[in-house]
Amino acid sequence: MDPRIFLFGAAFALFSACGAPHATPPDSGAQEVAPPPIPEGAETVVFERTDGAASAEAKVSDAASQEPQYWGVEDGDPLPIMWEDLMPEGSEDALMKEYEEFYAMLEKRYAANTTTLADADPYARIEEGSEFDFMPQLGGFETVEELDGVLIRMPGYVVPLDFQAGSKLGAFLFVPYMGACIHTPPPPPNQIIFVRAEPAAKISDIWSPYWIEGTLTAEKTENDLGDTAYALSMTKIEGYETPY
Repeated sequence: MDPRIFLFGAAFALFSACGAPHATPPDSGAQEVAPPPIPEGAETVVFERTDGAASAEAKVSDAASQEPQYWGVEDGDPLPIMWEDLMPEGSEDALMKEYEEFYAMLEKRYAANTTTLADADPYARIEEGSEFDFMPQLGGFETVEELDGVLIRMPGYVVPLDFQAGSKLGAFLFVPYMGACIHTPPPPPNQIIFVRAEPAAKISDIWSPYWIEGTLTAEKTENDLGDTAYALSMTKIEGYETPY
């Protein structure tokens, strides 16, 4: 006998004996059975959640209220940011437009060579080395609200404001590229950070990049090298090491 026929017959017999669960033949006339009534005198009990469930919900609520939250940053660790993170949405486009308008104005002034026009408007023609021969600081003081009061870590360059014994600095500007604020024009205010170092930090090489850590705040400061839109209370500064 073919074993396949035997297995098929055994399976069919088993299925016929057991039947499909909860199946009722359509011609059996069986009716739906109602659940039994609640016994007389039975009481309904309302179960209250345990303290563990309440505390778990409270923890979720507390965690959600802690803003801002950043993926991959543990509690107490500084938030790594870059310079573009300091510019609010739309401020970069506004800055580029401001530069375009400024350079268009410069071209118009340099093209004016008539004495009459220069006498009528001293800005119409700019002589090299004159009091009008300079680049102003363009850009605004708009800041990113979410970064106000956040412990951050970012790379940049140091521009000294005060010199103390032993190459120590108690205050300096932190800028995105080497020579910023030393050569004109300075970066926009929201691309310069006024740093307070207490105690003063020893920085012997201002031409090398650094990593800086500290609490960032939205604070406007003014000085001859460049106005700032941010300030930082420094907690750490270290050399910027590259893999090269």
